[in-house]
Amino acid sequence: MAKTKKHDEEIFKEDNENIYEETIADNQETEEIKDSEETKNEEIEQLNNKLVRLQADFLNYKARTEKEKISTYSNTVSDFILDLLPVADNLERALSAENSEGSSFKEGVQMVYDQFMSILNKKGLKEIEALHKPFDHNVHYGVGFEDNDKYDDGIIIDVLQKGYTVKDKCIRPSMVRICRR
Repeated sequence: MAKTKKHDEEIFKEDNENIYEETIADNQETEEIKDSEETKNEEIEQLNNKLVRLQADFLNYKARTEKEKISTYSNTVSDFILDLLPVADNLERALSAENSEGSSFKEGVQMVYDQFMSILNKKGLKEIEALHKPFDHNVHYGVGFEDNDKYDDGIIIDVLQKGYTVKDKCIRPSMVRICRR
């Protein structure tokens, strides 16, 4: 019996060791599962953050390209109109020239000029008002000074070439003479 008791104690001891080892193994597996879940949750959070950043980057890109497209169109229209302004200047000179041959020529040139300016005005062209206005270096180009008691100092007394803006952007400043006292 003593042998059986000793044998039972050894079996009991072995069983306890096995249970202890299994409990430790189970705890390790549980911790590994928790670690893997935390890792997966961190990965999901990182991927969500990447997605949010990509969406924000895309919206910023979209807005930037839209602004660039509008700017490019505006610059193209301005450049085109700037190339056509010498034609308008020549038409104005033809209209201001005294021609005794007949008024039908002058009327024809006036009609062409009016039609031409109407098209340019539809595209956003506006003449810069300069005569008898204070000089503004942003929209006027001073080419000379003249003493004149009739006007205050810095007032434009003569416009040598008209200036124009397209959608509030000066594409050609007015060439003017300025009163100096």
